[in-house]
Amino acid sequence: MQLIRIRTDDELMWYKDIWDGILAAEVNDNPFIEFAWFYNWWQIVGRRARVELYAVEENGHIIAFFPFTVRLRWGIRIYSFTGENIANYSGVVAKKEWLLPAITFVFDQLIERHKHVIFSFHGLLESKESTKVIEQYFVERQLHPSIFRVVTPYLAFHDIDFQKHFNQRRKMHGVDRRERKLRNLGSLTRAVPSQDELWQMFRLFDRRWAKKLDTSDFTKGKKRDFFERLTLLKGEALQVEVDALVFENQWIAFTYGICCRGRYVTYALAHEPTFNIFGPGRLVNQEMIKRTFSENYHLFDMSIGYEPYKFDWRSSIDFTRRMLVGSGTKRAKLLVGHYSLKARIKELLKGNYRVVEWKRNTLGQLRYLVKYGKVKDWLEYGQLFVEKFIRFKQVDLYELSPSDSVTPHRPVGDLFEELSIQEAMQLDDEEIISLFYKGYTIFKDSFAETNKIAFALHAVNWRVDELQIVEALPKQTYFLTYDVYKNIDIITAFFQKMKPAQTLWVTASFWQWRKRKRLLQLGYKRISRMKHFKCARYERNHVEKYTESGGDVHSVH
Repeated sequence: MQLIRIRTDDELMWYKDIWDGILAAEVNDNPFIEFAWFYNWWQIVGRRARVELYAVEENGHIIAFFPFTVRLRWGIRIYSFTGENIANYSGVVAKKEWLLPAITFVFDQLIERHKHVIFSFHGLLESKESTKVIEQYFVERQLHPSIFRVVTPYLAFHDIDFQKHFNQRRKMHGVDRRERKLRNLGSLTRAVPSQDELWQMFRLFDRRWAKKLDTSDFTKGKKRDFFERLTLLKGEALQVEVDALVFENQWIAFTYGICCRGRYVTYALAHEPTFNIFGPGRLVNQEMIKRTFSENYHLFDMSIGYEPYKFDWRSSIDFTRRMLVGSGTKRAKLLVGHYSLKARIKELLKGNYRVVEWKRNTLGQLRYLVKYGKVKDWLEYGQLFVEKFIRFKQVDLYELSPSDSVTPHRPVGDLFEELSIQEAMQLDDEEIISLFYKGYTIFKDSFAETNKIAFALHAVNWRVDELQIVEALPKQTYFLTYDVYKNIDIITAFFQKMKPAQTLWVTASFWQWRKRKRLLQLGYKRISRMKHFKCARYERNHVEKYTESGGDVHSVH
């Protein structure tokens, strides 16, 4: 056997047909070892990386390729497969019968040449033959690899009754109900964007992760250029598919999937934060599963990680390994021990989804506040933090019947009109979008220059979200919500003009003493007081009833 060093991407092009031919013969479905992936990575992202790409020749024929990146530490050469921080999976490009001979030859050559060597291999799928052969080599050489694993859920279409599986899973977490609500509010479609529309994908990803810690750098610098370049590939086994979920001509979610010979790998997924309550991420994931099945893919790979939505859909799980092993010298063993300890801690932390969520959300929120937070944002964050340990809530429920109203001192005219969801989307406010989800009719000031929300009415339920109360309203009654204190008299008069025979309910919290005072002046009567107290693990709820009707229509959960 002979080891050939390929030093430039121009030189690599001479080997394209051989590389592609090997993977085609093996029916490879790992997109991250395809020629198109590596070549574009080397051209765009890996320009400054120390790439050592080897081809193995046997009797005048190329039988394998080994794409490595190398870094030096303590005088030790650390070999990794290329794209360690960008490719989900890795492996060796070789036919099955040549895997062991080629791996043995290349690794022996590297150890013999450099003596102090560490192999740090990421993304080794346990289901792949190359992973088993690499481990076999190290075991035979008595080099004792340290192995770390992360779960990799997937949906194998040939293992399930798809229609039954799909119908069951789409009902989990009320995804089907959320989809119906969204469709009732406007037009919801799946779209395949053109190249000129990909900027929306990167913008949406940045919005989604603005207050979270993202380690993928999907939208940053050269990586963004690389992922955009992949969407241009034509005629390759590796193809990129970008699908957008579009609501009223606005992207609310997308998936960036990398496909290879019947395997679809979900690489990036993001959704519009203001639509969180509708679960657009789950909706677009559901749409992609349905589409990949209809297009005869055999595997929907949800990629590495412990996110709950992956386990909701998976039919089985694989594991992705990281393998650390040194050449046997004392110096290499010492550095391997150092890296192994870090990898073991990382494995334990990543295996605990609560820790992952805390790092992603809590630390991400703190980073956002440090960079962009104002005094108001810090106060709100501090209040939420304190309320995790001690909390006191008191909410009064008031009723205004048609006979109890007080005539306002000025005419109200047609001061307010309904706000459409299309107008609400321009306000970029998650709370307002959630009001549509909860079934409110939202009103705005008819004469204001901007679509600022004035109040919201519900004809079916009344609710106090901070106490987790949702109850049915009595007949002929509406519930008024949102920040209505400043214009409560005008809003009340407008409601009575619009619904003269209806009763109106409204709430006021403990701190809204001016609002409570004004409600009494307008003729509202307090019908109930709800209290919630929490200190550490102790919680207590209490309801005081002031009228028979008020006490009979609700309870505290």
